[in-house]
Amino acid sequence: MVTDHIEKITENGVQLVSGAHLDADIIVCATGLELVLLGGAEFSLDGEAIDFANEWTYKGMMCSNIPNMVHTFGYINASWTLRADLIATWVCRLLNHMRSTGMTTATPRIAGELADSMSQRFWIDDFSAGYMQRVMHRFPKQGDQMPWMNPQNYRKDRKMFRADPLQDDELVLERAGVVAEAAVLQEAS
Repeated sequence: MVTDHIEKITENGVQLVSGAHLDADIIVCATGLELVLLGGAEFSLDGEAIDFANEWTYKGMMCSNIPNMVHTFGYINASWTLRADLIATWVCRLLNHMRSTGMTTATPRIAGELADSMSQRFWIDDFSAGYMQRVMHRFPKQGDQMPWMNPQNYRKDRKMFRADPLQDDELVLERAGVVAEAAVLQEAS
């Protein structure tokens, strides 16, 4: 196995950019997986582009300062669908709670002093695969305390997503009128 750039495929193998020639009966193309954050979609909030790398992950499924957005990323160390199912269960719990309380917006908010003092880690910080390491700088930051962590631990996640209280000091639930009034006040100042 050789890692190099291919100049061209020849009758007997592969001519490499370095000048070397590899004789080959079979050629397997493996250009490398390029992981794309949220499918490569571009997001904006109030007309401003969102740079997810500037935000903190909330329980590994939401991002600080971005209302009503949940993303699903399964486990790197277990079945992908285990975490996807847990997140779906939590979202249903949240939506039912919001409906019953008249809330329309759920936004994770990290206190400024905590954001300034908490240790920053990559969103997935203990997985050495190159395709992950190459893009972690584009993902939301992970902190060193809950809920600003991406646990990647089924037993802890199962309790957190199914049984822990939905509301905490970091997940701000608001009614639409409150959100609109705040936006008007911010524009006026």
